[in-house]
Amino acid sequence: MSETKAGAGPNGTGSTKIQVLIVGAGSVGLVAACDLARRGIAVRVIDAADGSSSGSRAKGLQPRSLEVLDDLGVVGRIMASGRSRTQIRKYKGTTVLGTSEVNPEAQEPSCSTPYTRTMLVPQWRVEEVLRERLGELGVTVEYGSRLVGLEQDGEFAHATVKKAGGRENVSVPYIVGSDGASSEVRKLIAVGFLGQTDETVRMLTGDVELSGLDRDFWHWWPSPDGRLLALCPLASTDTFQIQIGMSADAAEEFSREEIQSLIDERSGRNDIRVRRVVSQSVWRFNVRMVDRYRVGRVFLAGDSAHVHSPAGGLGMNTGIQDAYNLGWKIAHVLGGAPEALLDTYEEERLPIAADILNLSSRLFSERLKGGVPSEGRSTDTLQLNLNYPASALNDGPARSDAVVNPGDRAPDSLGQTADGTVVRFFDLFRGQHLTALTFGSQSRKTARVLAERFPRELQSFDVLPPDSPTAGLDASSVIDHEGHAHRDYGIDGDTLLVVRPDGYVGMRVTDPDQVHAMDYLRRVLPQEGRSAVGSVTN
Repeated sequence: MSETKAGAGPNGTGSTKIQVLIVGAGSVGLVAACDLARRGIAVRVIDAADGSSSGSRAKGLQPRSLEVLDDLGVVGRIMASGRSRTQIRKYKGTTVLGTSEVNPEAQEPSCSTPYTRTMLVPQWRVEEVLRERLGELGVTVEYGSRLVGLEQDGEFAHATVKKAGGRENVSVPYIVGSDGASSEVRKLIAVGFLGQTDETVRMLTGDVELSGLDRDFWHWWPSPDGRLLALCPLASTDTFQIQIGMSADAAEEFSREEIQSLIDERSGRNDIRVRRVVSQSVWRFNVRMVDRYRVGRVFLAGDSAHVHSPAGGLGMNTGIQDAYNLGWKIAHVLGGAPEALLDTYEEERLPIAADILNLSSRLFSERLKGGVPSEGRSTDTLQLNLNYPASALNDGPARSDAVVNPGDRAPDSLGQTADGTVVRFFDLFRGQHLTALTFGSQSRKTARVLAERFPRELQSFDVLPPDSPTAGLDASSVIDHEGHAHRDYGIDGDTLLVVRPDGYVGMRVTDPDQVHAMDYLRRVLPQEGRSAVGSVTN
């Protein structure tokens, strides 16, 4: 399915009526905007800041987020600026205690899992690439635009935006609040932010240029009393990200000389020299989340909905996956899918945020006791095992012996076309459609009927066993020449799988019934003759 630019003008507005207003242009808002814009949704993105951020508030992309960025077509650009194999060098004063991998639990990439390690890349670079992609889709972020009012009725959400030229009233079907921990969107829709803040636990973070340290290592001086010093080289830059544990009465900002003194004190060395402080901020222990992700036509995502400790590199990643879960659902409902589809956003993402909040807090507690990122981790931080086992969008029994059940991540795999060209399953999934994978003749017949009914919204591929004859095969046939797909998906009979646009299995049935399968698709796809309310801008 070809991509559609979101709007004719520089801000995706032009004469196009805006359908979704995104408030906040960090990584979460940008992912939501890219996903919506590539689906032909007219989207507008505003941000209260004067311009893009230059600091690395976060610096780690987990494998599941890399899969999201792969689908959006930007993972290559980001990986070119990142680093997936970094060793941590642990010190006590000037003594090196040893080295360890950031991801000691990670496996080597395989045909089912192409990304298995945390990619260290500064958040500003991730956002830079996403802005580039959004620009290719016809949308530009509007900086210096602050949301100051928000009301809604049965048809529209009505926003008041303040910018240099005055105030503007904007009415749209949906608003996505991705404007951070101090979210104006969250406040204006009166959603509570439950959790705890501990002012005694603080950390100075920032980007600094310095000399005297090897850029091949992430340097850690842990301390059981919380007086941590960590210096991580940021790939494709001249900077290190600095983390320094601070006391409760610490200042809000530090001079270059003060930061130099802290490094000297914590490291016990005098050869690490700070040349320039690029950015800095003081982080406070603040662990909170909402009890609702949606109020009417307004949705919360990322730090607007949940804030984590920095341990494990989970906050930005969880937000990216919020946006990826939400984008296709909004697009489908705007196209005429049942409104109930939007209720599954909170149903699926809120429990994930709660679990990750607990995980990141546990990891941070271990850091305060003197641990380093390679200690106390598990594969949970990679986020490849996150799933939606209780989702209303699941269809088919959850079998204890199944490798992939409804609600689980759909693995990548490899096959071949009739002419021997290698086919990657993630490439089959890429884009705006649902994907049907058929393993067997009955599944194949059913999927053909479905694809005829939904020719734009569903793409179907027949996955054939090894040594299948190639004569007469078309582009919808994939030969599982080495048996990877049958193994990766745990196929033991005639099976139909329907993969959602966000890469999770929605339906898994054996000997599928056409009426049953059609009913499932009607729950998630736009229907002929139905469309959501139109949109206007004032």
